[in-house]
Amino acid sequence: MSNLPRPAVDATEALGGSGERDAANRSSTAQTRLWIARAGIFVLVFSAVWAALAAAYVLLPFLRPGSVVIADAKFDTLVKKPMFEPQDRYRVMVFGYSKILSAFRARDLDAEMGPHFRSYNLALPGEVRFLPILEAALAAGNTPTHVLLTIPWDDKAEVDGLAALLRDDNRLAGTLFPFRTLPRDAALFLFQNQERLAEAIRDVEAQRSAMIDDRGWYFIKSQSHYPDDRLPADYSLPTDNAARSQPRFISERSRTRDRLEHLARQHGFQVGFVPGLFREGEVAPCPSSDQFRLTAMSERPLIRVFGPDYFVYPPTLFADPQHMNPTGAKVYTSELARLLKASGAFD
Repeated sequence: MSNLPRPAVDATEALGGSGERDAANRSSTAQTRLWIARAGIFVLVFSAVWAALAAAYVLLPFLRPGSVVIADAKFDTLVKKPMFEPQDRYRVMVFGYSKILSAFRARDLDAEMGPHFRSYNLALPGEVRFLPILEAALAAGNTPTHVLLTIPWDDKAEVDGLAALLRDDNRLAGTLFPFRTLPRDAALFLFQNQERLAEAIRDVEAQRSAMIDDRGWYFIKSQSHYPDDRLPADYSLPTDNAARSQPRFISERSRTRDRLEHLARQHGFQVGFVPGLFREGEVAPCPSSDQFRLTAMSERPLIRVFGPDYFVYPPTLFADPQHMNPTGAKVYTSELARLLKASGAFD
């Protein structure tokens, strides 16, 4: 061990080291504050843009795609007003997706089924879930006697939670940004209607009002590209297969089924599956033995299958490969009426 004295520390050096640390701390604090300020500005701008787009989405409904306008009108108007009269003995709601939206004419079915029968087309474009709009109708006090499904419930055993939402990019985007296509939709609307803007706005409202007046039926004219809204008689697609049947698979166990049965017991309505539809040549026809089938799947609540899984119609009754024209809708509705009458379920 050395006995030499330690060198003295220069006071200015000590102060200088402390000063550098203080300067470094001040610089770090300033950078943190700058980052927080920039993040705050971003959040404010992002929130302002989000609020502006959300406001435009709500206040300018004519800018939305036609399918969204129709679906929103069914949720916001059709099922929230009184749907049935006290004298209606049979109160029927029909569910499906866009095929049934354009194929089932509720007023025509009522006329064929006779007095005290009142029905609604609650099919939604691009949507296979029927519980949300059924529950919206029930919440508004509109209780059916019969719920008729044209598509099966899903086979999910558990309700979709947050984890399922986070895994589904499209659903997550739709939840957070329901207006995400608004800029594109607005540009397209303005481009297509630049010389008739006011008239186009009135057209959207007229179509919405007509759908409400027709109790949910809507002709999807925007996808019709043939004269008189009729496909050629020899129309076909490469994916058609006239030898392939398309049976409707109905899962025995399903969270949706459990919920539907609970609602049926709670509100006292029956559930039935009725035929969907395809073009001739698209799939094989159903067996003739199924034409007037009536099968009970459950007694409490009563769940039955009416007729075949689907009807098949010539292309001339379609406006596009999937959706019927108004003439086709009359034919489908008339055939559905014959099936329901023959079942004896509405006598």
